[in-house]
Amino acid sequence: MKWLMVCSFLLFIGIMLSSPVGKPLNLEDVSFSLVIGMDLDDENNLIFYTTSPVFKPGGEQENKVFKVNAKTLRQSREEFDSRGTGLFSSSKAQVLLLGQKLLENPRWFSLIDVLYKDFKSTVNPRIVVIDGPISNIMNTVTENQPINSMAVKSIIDTSNLRGETVKVTLQELHRQMFDKGLTPSISSISTGNDIALTGSTLLDERGKYSTKLNKLESCLLLMLQGKKLDYSLDTPIHKEQKNNSIKSSILSMNANNVKTKVNTQYINGQFKFNIGVSMYVMLTDIPPSYESITSIPKLEDNVNKELQLQFEHLIKKIQKRKLDPIGLGLYARAYQNNEYEKVKSDWGEALKQADIKVSVNVKVKTMGAVK
Repeated sequence: MKWLMVCSFLLFIGIMLSSPVGKPLNLEDVSFSLVIGMDLDDENNLIFYTTSPVFKPGGEQENKVFKVNAKTLRQSREEFDSRGTGLFSSSKAQVLLLGQKLLENPRWFSLIDVLYKDFKSTVNPRIVVIDGPISNIMNTVTENQPINSMAVKSIIDTSNLRGETVKVTLQELHRQMFDKGLTPSISSISTGNDIALTGSTLLDERGKYSTKLNKLESCLLLMLQGKKLDYSLDTPIHKEQKNNSIKSSILSMNANNVKTKVNTQYINGQFKFNIGVSMYVMLTDIPPSYESITSIPKLEDNVNKELQLQFEHLIKKIQKRKLDPIGLGLYARAYQNNEYEKVKSDWGEALKQADIKVSVNVKVKTMGAVK
């Protein structure tokens, strides 16, 4: 019996080694796709991009850009193979770029299904929406920036650490697309003379483009999501400065130890969410209208009011569009499951009718090194 098991094991190993799936490729025969881009041209034809590093003697490196028209991402890979010096592999992809025009078609998500089904692909690339044509960023390589794959990845990661944008990988996007308790949110950048972060892009329950959030709104969204980050906020104050040639109307602060609690209720046929956000802040730039305030409690009260207005504006914005990037549907499903099950197929409408209140509790740790 033992002899039979040993023979079976050796036979299995022999089959795996002779199988094309397990057949290794030499490094010189592979072209690694560091960036994958998808967009629509002016005639609504699909365009696919990829970049591959080209190493030269002396340690120099170039970033070669490939562009093809194809019907599917799988077909585009075959087109890339016919143009490159090796077989293209997405196992080292750093970034997946999506044109905004493409996201306006709700069926765009089916195009990247091959990335989930191909076991050789990675599910870790950052998902990024481009405000303009992807061709702008694919050809952007300057002396002050590394190759665009690392530049974009670095911008998203560092901006997320400051709380200026969400950070969504291919794996996280899959969860957001198929979980009815929330709607997707993706990082957003613009392309001009340089690559610049603009904030975040919000999709509806079908995955179709809905609206954008600026950096401040993205920061507030991350707080409502309960992300543990060191936030940097620049919030406008709602007081007009008169007879002043230099008008400073921005209150800047660094916030840490941010805690978010969500209380979920269902009363009189309506979901009610009471969200409490508490934080410690260090004020880094105080506008002239705040200079006369010397009492810390009064200062905290003013900061609370300003942030309260910003949170309320964000809540109205997402409710109007029937979006749930916060994930309030997850709380409704957990704490009011019977009522949630009745409306989960149209959760966006239920959230639009919901009563959402945000209370802010700010504690000022310091007003800076120099008063």
